[in-house]
Amino acid sequence: MPDEETAEAVVQLFGEPFDTGLATAERSLRTADFAAAQTCYEQLLAAAEDFEDSPDVRFLRAHLLADIGMVQLAATDLAGAATAIERALGLLRDIESTPMGPLGRQLFLDDLLKVLIGKADLSRRTGNLDRAQACLDEATARLSEFEGGDGTRAAELGNNRVQLLMSRSEWGAAEELASALLSTTPPTVPTVPHLLTDLALVCASTGRFDLAEDYLVRAEEGFRALGETGEQPQLIAHRAYVAMRRGDLDRAELLYAEASSVFERRRQFGDLAICEQARGFLAAGRGDTTGADDLMAAGLARFEQAGASIAAADTMLLAAQQAYGRGDIAEMQRLTEGAREVYEAQGVYERCAQADFMVASSIEDRLNRSDHGAHEQAAVDAALTLALPAALALEAARYDFATGHARSQWLRLAQEAMRLAFRLAVRRQDQGLLFELVEFRCAGAPLALDHRTPPPESAAGAAVFPDGAMKTYGHTSGDIGTWGGLRIGPPPQVLMSPDHDRTALREYVEAAESRYHRKVVSEETVQSW
Repeated sequence: MPDEETAEAVVQLFGEPFDTGLATAERSLRTADFAAAQTCYEQLLAAAEDFEDSPDVRFLRAHLLADIGMVQLAATDLAGAATAIERALGLLRDIESTPMGPLGRQLFLDDLLKVLIGKADLSRRTGNLDRAQACLDEATARLSEFEGGDGTRAAELGNNRVQLLMSRSEWGAAEELASALLSTTPPTVPTVPHLLTDLALVCASTGRFDLAEDYLVRAEEGFRALGETGEQPQLIAHRAYVAMRRGDLDRAELLYAEASSVFERRRQFGDLAICEQARGFLAAGRGDTTGADDLMAAGLARFEQAGASIAAADTMLLAAQQAYGRGDIAEMQRLTEGAREVYEAQGVYERCAQADFMVASSIEDRLNRSDHGAHEQAAVDAALTLALPAALALEAARYDFATGHARSQWLRLAQEAMRLAFRLAVRRQDQGLLFELVEFRCAGAPLALDHRTPPPESAAGAAVFPDGAMKTYGHTSGDIGTWGGLRIGPPPQVLMSPDHDRTALREYVEAAESRYHRKVVSEETVQSW
């Protein structure tokens, strides 16, 4: 007999034993007991497999397979989730043309949306961002037919779009969409705490740590109100990430260790790998080379086993930093090139720029450590070819943000790449390049008055992507658009002479826009004289 709490939670949908079993599994999920929930769903599926085949039975099987896939996603069993989700989607597509009543059609659409969103999440986690986008686009098209529910499916769809933008390092667009969704989603919808968590991670990744902490506090309150106690270790790991980005490394290490113990106990190996990746980075920072290598290797192996290509590439990039720190240049280059290949293949161009910046930095460091003689000029040229386009692309990422504070914090993260470019130009004694760098930097960033952030009342749909200057050429300098919703655009192209049409840094701008698929300058031109 089910206990009283389970009985109260039973929804009459498929009849017994399925309704009681589904309610029992749901209780297990609220405490993150994924093994118990999966066992319950699999037992129900085994019972459904014994029924004579019919459209109704196929729908029941699809529903249970979808639930199994969602549990496996939550437990970071990506291979198992892929099998269950594909089977569920196949069954749903088989019965789509079957005549259904209005209620049956809405139940079908609810499950179809759940499976498409789940497949998008799976694709994002395994690094197939284009397939994730296609799944979300299909779900968006079908959402207009769905009239039931409390807004949960729409919020889940939006949340997955936010996370896809974050995976592409499109921080400004992710923040804008998450904020719009948060303003239009009822607070009782279970996705709200996840949106708050998204905003916390965006803020932490772009240097706004106090705001990130505030969002995590609100997310924790939201999960508690929903009775979702199983999210606690994820919140601990997110707080560790904020502490690490803030520079509070001791606190970060303690929090990551605490979260790791829970993830290992629950067998959430994907989440455990993320913690191992971070702990390896922290161990390297305090000089524990052996511990750092072991943790990085463990995390990388878990990501590769799960097929999480972008996460594996991130680990490779961190391991490359460690290899460089111990003087293993060949290993650093191997890891960096391997990570960059993954980023390029998946269209994560901001990380491509970070990888190129890392290689350029290593070239400069080697130049500082030893005399390269006749080869120094070629080394400087190679470093500049990487560093300056990467710096232009990283700085241009700030145009995605709608507020001046967000842009200024991102710029603090991006300016080290531009400083490297200046140092290399000085090292090459290239007066012409230095002059163009100064003129380009002084051109300022114009206000994008035709692109304001929409007010919350009109923000229900998906959002579209979008140092103080010495002289402004008629444009605003720096981040004058500090109040909410006022954007800036890329700087103008700077004509260098009345005698020819050369613009400042032309070949580097072209390389940046081609290499990183980001607009670095506008179509407008201004004069430098």
